[in-house]
Amino acid sequence: MRTQLAEEIAPSVASMILSQIREANPELNIVIPNFQITPAPRDESSAPNNTNEPNGQSSTGTHSLHQVVVVNNMKLLYAFLSTVLHKLSLIHILYMLSFSAESALVLSSFNTTTWVTPRAHPFVTPGGTREWMPLCSNELTPVLGMKFDTLEEGIKFYDAYALHCGFNTRKSTTNKNKSGVVAIKYCLCNKAGFKEKRKAKNEDKPKQQQEGGKFATRKRLVTRVGCKAQLVLKIREEGGYFVKNFYEGHTHPLYTPSCRKFQKQGRKMIILHKKFVVDNSKLNIGPTKSFRILKENVGGYDNIGASKQDFKNFSRDLKAYIDGSDVQMFVDNFKMKKLLWGAFFYDFEVDDEQCLTKAFWADPICRKNYALFGDMVSVDTTYETNRYNMVFGPFTGVDHRRRCITFGVGFTAKEDISSFEWLFTTFLKAMGNNEPTCLITDQDPAMKVAVRKVFKKTEHRFCMWHIMEKVSLKMDRDLLKETDFHEKLRLCVWDLGLEPLEFEEKWNKLIGEFKLETHEWLIELYKIRKLWIPAYFRDLFLGGIMKTTSRSESENHFFTSFTNPHVTLVEFYMRFETAMDSQRHSRAEFDNDSKNKFPECKTPLLIEKHASEVFTCSIFYQVQEEVYNACFSCGIEEFRRENDLEIAKINERHGLPCRHMVWVWKAKNITMIPDKYVLNRWTTMLTKKPIFDLEGNILDQCTRLVDKKKTLNELWSEIYSCVSVAEQNEEDLAQLVKNLRDLRLDMEAKKSANNTHSKTQDIELLIGSVAPSEITIKPPKISSNMGSGTRSGKRIKGEREKAIEQHQKKKRLCSACGELGYHDLRNCPSKISS
Repeated sequence: MRTQLAEEIAPSVASMILSQIREANPELNIVIPNFQITPAPRDESSAPNNTNEPNGQSSTGTHSLHQVVVVNNMKLLYAFLSTVLHKLSLIHILYMLSFSAESALVLSSFNTTTWVTPRAHPFVTPGGTREWMPLCSNELTPVLGMKFDTLEEGIKFYDAYALHCGFNTRKSTTNKNKSGVVAIKYCLCNKAGFKEKRKAKNEDKPKQQQEGGKFATRKRLVTRVGCKAQLVLKIREEGGYFVKNFYEGHTHPLYTPSCRKFQKQGRKMIILHKKFVVDNSKLNIGPTKSFRILKENVGGYDNIGASKQDFKNFSRDLKAYIDGSDVQMFVDNFKMKKLLWGAFFYDFEVDDEQCLTKAFWADPICRKNYALFGDMVSVDTTYETNRYNMVFGPFTGVDHRRRCITFGVGFTAKEDISSFEWLFTTFLKAMGNNEPTCLITDQDPAMKVAVRKVFKKTEHRFCMWHIMEKVSLKMDRDLLKETDFHEKLRLCVWDLGLEPLEFEEKWNKLIGEFKLETHEWLIELYKIRKLWIPAYFRDLFLGGIMKTTSRSESENHFFTSFTNPHVTLVEFYMRFETAMDSQRHSRAEFDNDSKNKFPECKTPLLIEKHASEVFTCSIFYQVQEEVYNACFSCGIEEFRRENDLEIAKINERHGLPCRHMVWVWKAKNITMIPDKYVLNRWTTMLTKKPIFDLEGNILDQCTRLVDKKKTLNELWSEIYSCVSVAEQNEEDLAQLVKNLRDLRLDMEAKKSANNTHSKTQDIELLIGSVAPSEITIKPPKISSNMGSGTRSGKRIKGEREKAIEQHQKKKRLCSACGELGYHDLRNCPSKISS
């Protein structure tokens, strides 16, 4: 129906528009092939006053530009009018008068407000300079003597005038009186003045290098052409400012509407853009990629409202705001958390120069997790996360679903005994001096000494993954390639069923088979076998930690998605909280599955059904395997009596019933697993119990923080729901936009009455920290720890990994030796050997 209507009235509407253009601009010669203009009737009372309003716009306000359509034939005009009527059922057509020697019809079918191409009258000054005089509405044009209540009001008025006319402004000279108040303010066109010639930066460098042409200078485009347009504001004795001088002429053409999105006046980083950049940075997404993602969200680059460089500049300003007071804001953030969250724990130390050297923190949820799952802890410090090269040490455990869980994190400037001793002591202090059953670390000698000093009851073990990764580095390559030594060694050390004597016998047999009795590294490993071979701690609970590759490596891989080695401590803390939210959201999702979903049983035994109700899903599947084997492939070799119940050997390492125990229970017609054999840490209801610290604070989420997040989530949900309901109807959608805009303007008016909004306030709001007025804690000195020079942001790589990466690279022809290889003229082996 709308399309048919458009086809019927389009000729009449087009004829009326062109007639009005000719009446308002008799000097224009508008020719459209094969089209006869029929004058349309016009109500003189409602016609625009072209003398006072040269742009044909009403004096009620300005318009905003979104898209320009230049109509040069009638066919395009018909098609455009049909599209407008079909989409909006309302035609917004404003005609354009003249712009130099060009003429265009500017229309927009995307918004209810439309911008026309600015009018300008070219003329030649008495000095022979060609200038362009903007023709603008009287309400928008400054005049001499015009008064403003504040300086900002005057600057904003000139900016609005510039936006309407088609040029950008910049602030210039500011003169202050004796009281320090701005007396005179110059606002110029951004093309005013000329670019100063800079001295070449290569003058002080050797001539040989300059002659070689190796110093490339950055090429910059010139924007300043000596434009004289300006507005001068002067203070009034009774208060406020007035226009002292105003020059309208420009020595350059004004930009067209299609260029508006690239101009400073047409772009603005609103709080939405800034929040988008900050939120994406928490996921390790930079400003450039954020700009591209936002483009997909809003439907195109024209709808973003800011440029890619604006995004990058804000990211730079964010880092500049933090820089200098980074550590002070980092510590102040802890203090604020402590006020909101009584159970939040933190501690730090500084050196004689008040530079941060150590820090540790754990929120109440981390402390609660340790109280529930702190029987086994793993610590790894081979990861970079900040610009200061401080050692990042997360304390990692395993929850009741065998997934990694964080108990707390710390920073140390050095990897020495005193630093690790402080880190471990502070960790125990945060956890109520409750030592874990087992602590797993790498073979760092300083850490080994610190563990002995701090932990009195804890069993210290080395991470098997770190040790086995060194086999390819320490052993002969031909031995590993041509024999099955590596596979036999792996089967020997990972056999969890071996007794100590059985392991020693198997080890010696393996060493003798390959004649490695004198290998120094293997001899050293055998000496410390009690610290890493599972056969020597069969009765020690490890929560399955030794059967995986590495819990700490898995945790570090998890943090890679959120951090990099170039962030400040404030940025790191923001990203760390995002990582914790992700980790805890996954746990909540699994909790939901445990409540509403149930695993299938393989056997009709009631004891299996009971296990599915007691244990978490991941643990149940292990128990289910034992139940299945108890029914079909179980044999009993050894019994012992415990509490008048004959049972087989208990799998104390994992805390789960083994197949032999299930076989005995089945033989005795026991339908439920006895409570004494249900380890509480593997049950579904473990996390439901409230836990308090020594000071009586409940270890749980901060209610005030949760309520605020909940309110924000409800707000976004309501907004998206309104958009979803209104998007099917243009009128509803327009009404929703109007209502939201009015609400925003009201809130901005209330805020502006109290204080002035600034970029600094936006940054403080987004990062949740305020720059301190006094800095008492200085940033740490750049550490020089093992691997800190790589700046790779990943785990320290071994020679084997480097060799694999090298092998994956393409070979290139060396100009020195003429051979294909992984080298060139700079590092050719023949050149080095000679």
